Amino acid sequence: MFNALNKAAKKNDDNTVNLKLVIEYDGKNYSGWQRQNKQKSVQQTIEDALQVIFRGEKITLNGSGRTDAGVHAYAQCANFKIDKHVFQSVGLKRLKVSLNALVPSDIVIHEIKKAPPGFHARFSAKKREYIYRFSQRPKAIERDTVYLLKDSFDINTAKEFCTIITGNHSFRSLCKNKEDDHGFRSIVYKAEVKKKKNGIIEFRISANRFLHSMVRALAGAMIKTAAGKVSLAEFTKNFKKGDEIKIQYVPSNALFLSKVTY
Repeated sequence: MFNALNKAAKKNDDNTVNLKLVIEYDGKNYSGWQRQNKQKSVQQTIEDALQVIFRGEKITLNGSGRTDAGVHAYAQCANFKIDKHVFQSVGLKRLKVSLNALVPSDIVIHEIKKAPPGFHARFSAKKREYIYRFSQRPKAIERDTVYLLKDSFDINTAKEFCTIITGNHSFRSLCKNKEDDHGFRSIVYKAEVKKKKNGIIEFRISANRFLHSMVRALAGAMIKTAAGKVSLAEFTKNFKKGDEIKIQYVPSNALFLSKVTY
């Protein structure tokens, strides 16, 4: 039976092309990446455009991550499979040009290329990186994509915070959803905070997986400790024990999915 299923899957792969896309988008006008009923999503917008290009062919995009409403992406990755003959009627170059012409200007397809049959944008990903941007002074040009801090911010305390959360940890205490079928553990490969020349502070974090609203919760917790509202010792104790932490979810408009590694 398994041999028959494997043969059928191989035959199906022989008849299809697996395409990988790298996508940049401004999430301000979208309910998030994932398709949703009666709400505009990035996924649905691109799928609708692909359906026009491939003359009614139903397309389902697999995204590397489900960014929330208002979250942006510099390099979201997605893939979809399509019949080989249908794809050949369009081709890679024409597909990219046509797709960018059809989607709104707040979505840009930077790359489309063929991927191995087994590639899946979500399940093949090894690491994802997010950036949260905030500032201690108002910004005019970047006001929509930077969170304005209301209190003081000690950069050295923030750096110590980053050291504490780096590694293999349970992030249950910082999650909205306390019941996760896949558990609460994530491996944070790198967490750092830097102040740029333009005054913007960037919190950059990469991990094997991110739980729902995890980055916004971590950014909020870091801001509270850097402002002296919660001591590093208190945060560390509650974080390590998995005790409930009073969460401050910072706004989504300053969060960016910056890189996906395969």
